[in-house]
Amino acid sequence: METAAMMPGVQFEEIWKAFSSGYSKKSLQQMLLFRLNKDLDDLVADGSMRDMVFDLLSQAEREGWTTDLVREAYLYNPRNFDLLKVYEKYHLAPAVSVQSGDDQEVREAQLHQVQPMAGDGFEKTIKARLPGFDFAVWRERMALIEGRVCKVEIDGNAAGTGFLVGPDAVMTNYHVLKEVLKGGTPAGKVTCRFDYKVLTDGSRLEGVSVKLHATNWNLDFSPPSAAEETRTPDVPPPTLEELDYALVRLERRLGDEPSAPKGGEGGPKRGWLTLPSDAPVFLPKAPLMIAQHPDGKPLKLAIDTESVIGVNINRTRVRYATNTEAGSSGSPVFDLDWKLVALHHLGDPAYDHPASYNQGVVINVIRKRIEAGGKGDALGAE
Repeated sequence: METAAMMPGVQFEEIWKAFSSGYSKKSLQQMLLFRLNKDLDDLVADGSMRDMVFDLLSQAEREGWTTDLVREAYLYNPRNFDLLKVYEKYHLAPAVSVQSGDDQEVREAQLHQVQPMAGDGFEKTIKARLPGFDFAVWRERMALIEGRVCKVEIDGNAAGTGFLVGPDAVMTNYHVLKEVLKGGTPAGKVTCRFDYKVLTDGSRLEGVSVKLHATNWNLDFSPPSAAEETRTPDVPPPTLEELDYALVRLERRLGDEPSAPKGGEGGPKRGWLTLPSDAPVFLPKAPLMIAQHPDGKPLKLAIDTESVIGVNINRTRVRYATNTEAGSSGSPVFDLDWKLVALHHLGDPAYDHPASYNQGVVINVIRKRIEAGGKGDALGAE
């Protein structure tokens, strides 16, 4: 089979041999799914490992994703010397970042180092899932998100967390507003409190409280599955119509108004979070962050650098180890680059079990349902 021209300095045969030595069929399937969101069985026919690798590389060349394939293949198996050589010939060695971690894990990684990633020096990337970020960019993104998350209150009492997804649209969990949506509690009793936080001097900012629209407050919703109200939330698994979200309209377009970090009107436009249309890729143990009002407290950020546990069978739910408390329901879940990936909604109901977890609804699935129901106009553009 003929293949397209490779990147200068790298031969197809060298990459083919590196993949063949660095992967089994099972580990190749896992790498493609976890790193590139691709199914090996959809890409090539079953056969010997050498034939499958050859066909995979040929298809990657035809479709223009060979560089991505080489990079992710090495990062998933960084101790394979053949993959390392190919990786460096593609000039993909990442910039050095320093991470703290378990001393034993660092020592073990150092024992298996075979060659510096790029040129002289001794620095190594120990955990590829923890990349370095531009400090100012990361901080500015966090500051923007800070003003878009709110404490949801019912009759003055903490009920959960929510966040702006349009100029006047807030998303939270269905179960947070269940009694309001069912008509048992008047919508006029609901307020969304933004900028409720502790400042650097230790003082507390009470924030801005906004009520729901007097008449057109209920934009869209989807309940959780019946099983998610029991101690066995997976039996049966949730459907695409059971996503535990509520989309409600505020009485004014708060997202278009200015927002200053310490309150007042001297800041830039508050803005809103954009619901992505593409499915997030949840790598095992990938970091996740949750902006939340745990137990009704001022805004907190919970971070776990080994968070992702896995996704369910229809990829509507993701489980993770990042901490939450009562009142965190409806919080936005982010990756380390501040990309919105899930709507937090559930803690392990079998809380006495040692393998506990938290769980969120995968965010692009929510967007698809909102758009399919004709309510996509409520979501703000990026």
